[in-house]
Amino acid sequence: MDKILITGASGFVGSFLVEEALKRELEVYAGVRSTSSKRWLKDERIKFLELSLNNQNQLNTVLSDHNFDYVIHNAGLTKANSQSELFRVNADYSCNLAKASMANSNLKKFTFMSSLAAYGTADYQKEGVVSVNSAPKPITSYGKSKLRAEKQLKFIPNLPLLIFRPTGIFGPRESDFLNIFNSINKGIALQVGLTEQNLSLVYVKDLVRVIMDATLSQHVNKDYFVSDGKIYKGSYFNQLIAHSLNKKTFTIKVPLSLVSVIATLTDIKSKITGKANILSRDKLPEIKSRNMDCDISNLVQDFNYIPQYTLEEAIKETTTWYKDNGWL
Repeated sequence: MDKILITGASGFVGSFLVEEALKRELEVYAGVRSTSSKRWLKDERIKFLELSLNNQNQLNTVLSDHNFDYVIHNAGLTKANSQSELFRVNADYSCNLAKASMANSNLKKFTFMSSLAAYGTADYQKEGVVSVNSAPKPITSYGKSKLRAEKQLKFIPNLPLLIFRPTGIFGPRESDFLNIFNSINKGIALQVGLTEQNLSLVYVKDLVRVIMDATLSQHVNKDYFVSDGKIYKGSYFNQLIAHSLNKKTFTIKVPLSLVSVIATLTDIKSKITGKANILSRDKLPEIKSRNMDCDISNLVQDFNYIPQYTLEEAIKETTTWYKDNGWL
């Protein structure tokens, strides 16, 4: 039985990656911190491995005791109070893990979970879409940290690397999109900006399935964007959520100037509390972007990727989970 290590296993995407790996009958090790919650990791087949990604010697020792065939590096930060912190965790720590993994001669694949943010949005591409042939133009500190990680990983000799850049990921256990569901549940559909955003999305179960397909494949040293292959108006996304909640909504258009003021106030609060917020001035260029389109043609070509869920089905399943678990 092949062994796989999945970092960030206690989080939203990580916990679904663990479940998908178990379905493939792999020997699954969940890479966690000592403080990580295990509320989504109840399967008795899961083996836990506490990792300190900032400690190269500790990583070398721990990984040398396990001959992992596959490593999926999903751990990282999406927000922080400084760019240096994002770069340290998302780039430097990723390289620490990769170097420790390379000490194992059994390693068949090192899969790195990056983000569309590493290349920026399609607003900044002449073709109106982000593809593997695009010049990366990250517009947030998070995106810049992910791009640095990608570049550093590609410099590690003989690393059997795959890079994935998902777009907006939603589904059960996710807390950022939950804010949209909560607002619509109260009858309010927010539109940020006076013109609509063109959204690209991927349901978490479709994402982890293709990630596992790729990790277990013969493909190596390639990178992919991941979405469901479609573009949606923000209003349509809101309508589907409203339908799943059986709610009538009133649309409020929030001017970007007001969002800028709120982001400034949020930054001040973050400095006082020391707790980073998903809304910040650093995120404003991404919030102001209107086009999130990305090209997934090589993903379809290499893995025959076809999402198993329509957007409506995915939203309905997510809504049901939120309600059943008291999140809505």
